Amino acid sequence: MTRTVRRKLAHSKEKNKEIVGSDSDNPDDGCLCSSTICDLDWTALPDDTAIQLFSYLNYRDRASLSATCQTFRLLGSSPCLWDSLDLRYHKFDITTAQLLSSRSKNLQKLRFLGGESADAIISLEARDLCEISGYFCRDITDATLSMIAARHVMLECLQLGPDVCERITSFAIRVIAICCPKLKRLQISGVKVVTGEAINALAKHCRQLVEVAFMESDSVDEFALGNLTSVQFLSLAGTKNLKWNSASCVWSKLPKLVGLDVSRTDITFSSVMRLFLSSQYLKVLVALNCPVFEAEVDNHMTYNHKGKILLTVFNDIFKAVGSLFVDITENESNMLSYWRKVKSTDRSMDAIATWIEWIFSHFLLRIAENNPKELDAFWIKQGAALLLDLLQSSQEDVQERAANSIATFVVIDDENATVDAQRAELVMQNGGIRLLLDLARSYREGLQSEAAKAIANLSVDSKVAKAVADIGGINILAGLARSVNRLVAEEAAGGLWNLSVGEEHKVVEIEASL
Repeated sequence: MTRTVRRKLAHSKEKNKEIVGSDSDNPDDGCLCSSTICDLDWTALPDDTAIQLFSYLNYRDRASLSATCQTFRLLGSSPCLWDSLDLRYHKFDITTAQLLSSRSKNLQKLRFLGGESADAIISLEARDLCEISGYFCRDITDATLSMIAARHVMLECLQLGPDVCERITSFAIRVIAICCPKLKRLQISGVKVVTGEAINALAKHCRQLVEVAFMESDSVDEFALGNLTSVQFLSLAGTKNLKWNSASCVWSKLPKLVGLDVSRTDITFSSVMRLFLSSQYLKVLVALNCPVFEAEVDNHMTYNHKGKILLTVFNDIFKAVGSLFVDITENESNMLSYWRKVKSTDRSMDAIATWIEWIFSHFLLRIAENNPKELDAFWIKQGAALLLDLLQSSQEDVQERAANSIATFVVIDDENATVDAQRAELVMQNGGIRLLLDLARSYREGLQSEAAKAIANLSVDSKVAKAVADIGGINILAGLARSVNRLVAEEAAGGLWNLSVGEEHKVVEIEASL
């Protein structure tokens, strides 16, 4: 669920007051004058500079600019500009795919939204695709997913979620295993039953498989998972009906398992400790919001045993993760930020930290959507701080989920546009507004949309709204409100509305910036 709230209009004696625009005789500092722009020969730019400018455009704008002249047509077709496509915020059907097919031969990474876009992927003829990420995949069928796998045998990463993939079954997973032997990462949310036959097919055909996530499932064959001997990271977050005594015995013998996520499951204390103490290579066990385990454990105990860490909602997550990095010298509350700054020579530790970010971004978004009462204290103590840390991730999807989580977890009542003042101001006091505004400046539309939504919801709180205005948020949102992307423009407009309600001087400033 995505929450977007708008502040209620405050009654004002001066609500009919005429809005005065900005002085047209004082142009913004730093802007090129019209005569200078007219004198520029944009086609004379060095090729590297022009290609860099092209890279900041979405695929539709690139195509439009390429159509203006022969020089830009050649530069706009450069393979480096078409190695990645994010199609989530644009209509993407078979017709569009066919128009893009000539530019997509070197495409490596693709992000799409919904069943219609999934059906159109085949028409792109991007046979060298290495990474496919799908969102809102409830309508995707086995037939569509099987066809995608059959046409993209070079696939190394397939992610579908975090919403439930209701129509995908183990049949499609078997086809993926057979058709994509180079697969390294498989993350699918909401497959109801993941059979042993499907998992064994992955073990047999995908010998390079490093990361597997079967989240939100009703049943996963825990015995077959023990055959995934190449897997280093495994997530069963939100999965039901697992036989934990058997699972803990089998998984503890996986020869390369480094990270295991069993968050939001009914795992028991004895199974957690068996995994934690018996797995030879395990370094990180994530057991967040596991009611049965938490009812049995002493919440004051900390778990760090021989280089292994156990992450729960009641222990100090920052300190625990910081203990993985033996050379950490800075404040442990900024451990992930510290890891991003240093140049690690240990690739395995980089892989662990990257996986932890991914796991936490999913967990925090899920509990923000459900908003369980028992985790209110967690948000205040460390949940909000984790979200702000994830906003600084180098992984774009992690940043998006963190911004989405902030937009969601502050909302108490959608209908009455009410936010939790303590949560909203906690984000503000710890530098969250500036981080979100920095993301809103990104040229990537996904980050623009999620950041604008978070700023809009936070701005329902009057103190936060003042902070947003004071550090230049109005101009940033006004710029996004002009976006040709409808979703970005709507979120930005909502933010401007929340900033303007009840404060006439802000209305003047907003009108002047539009």
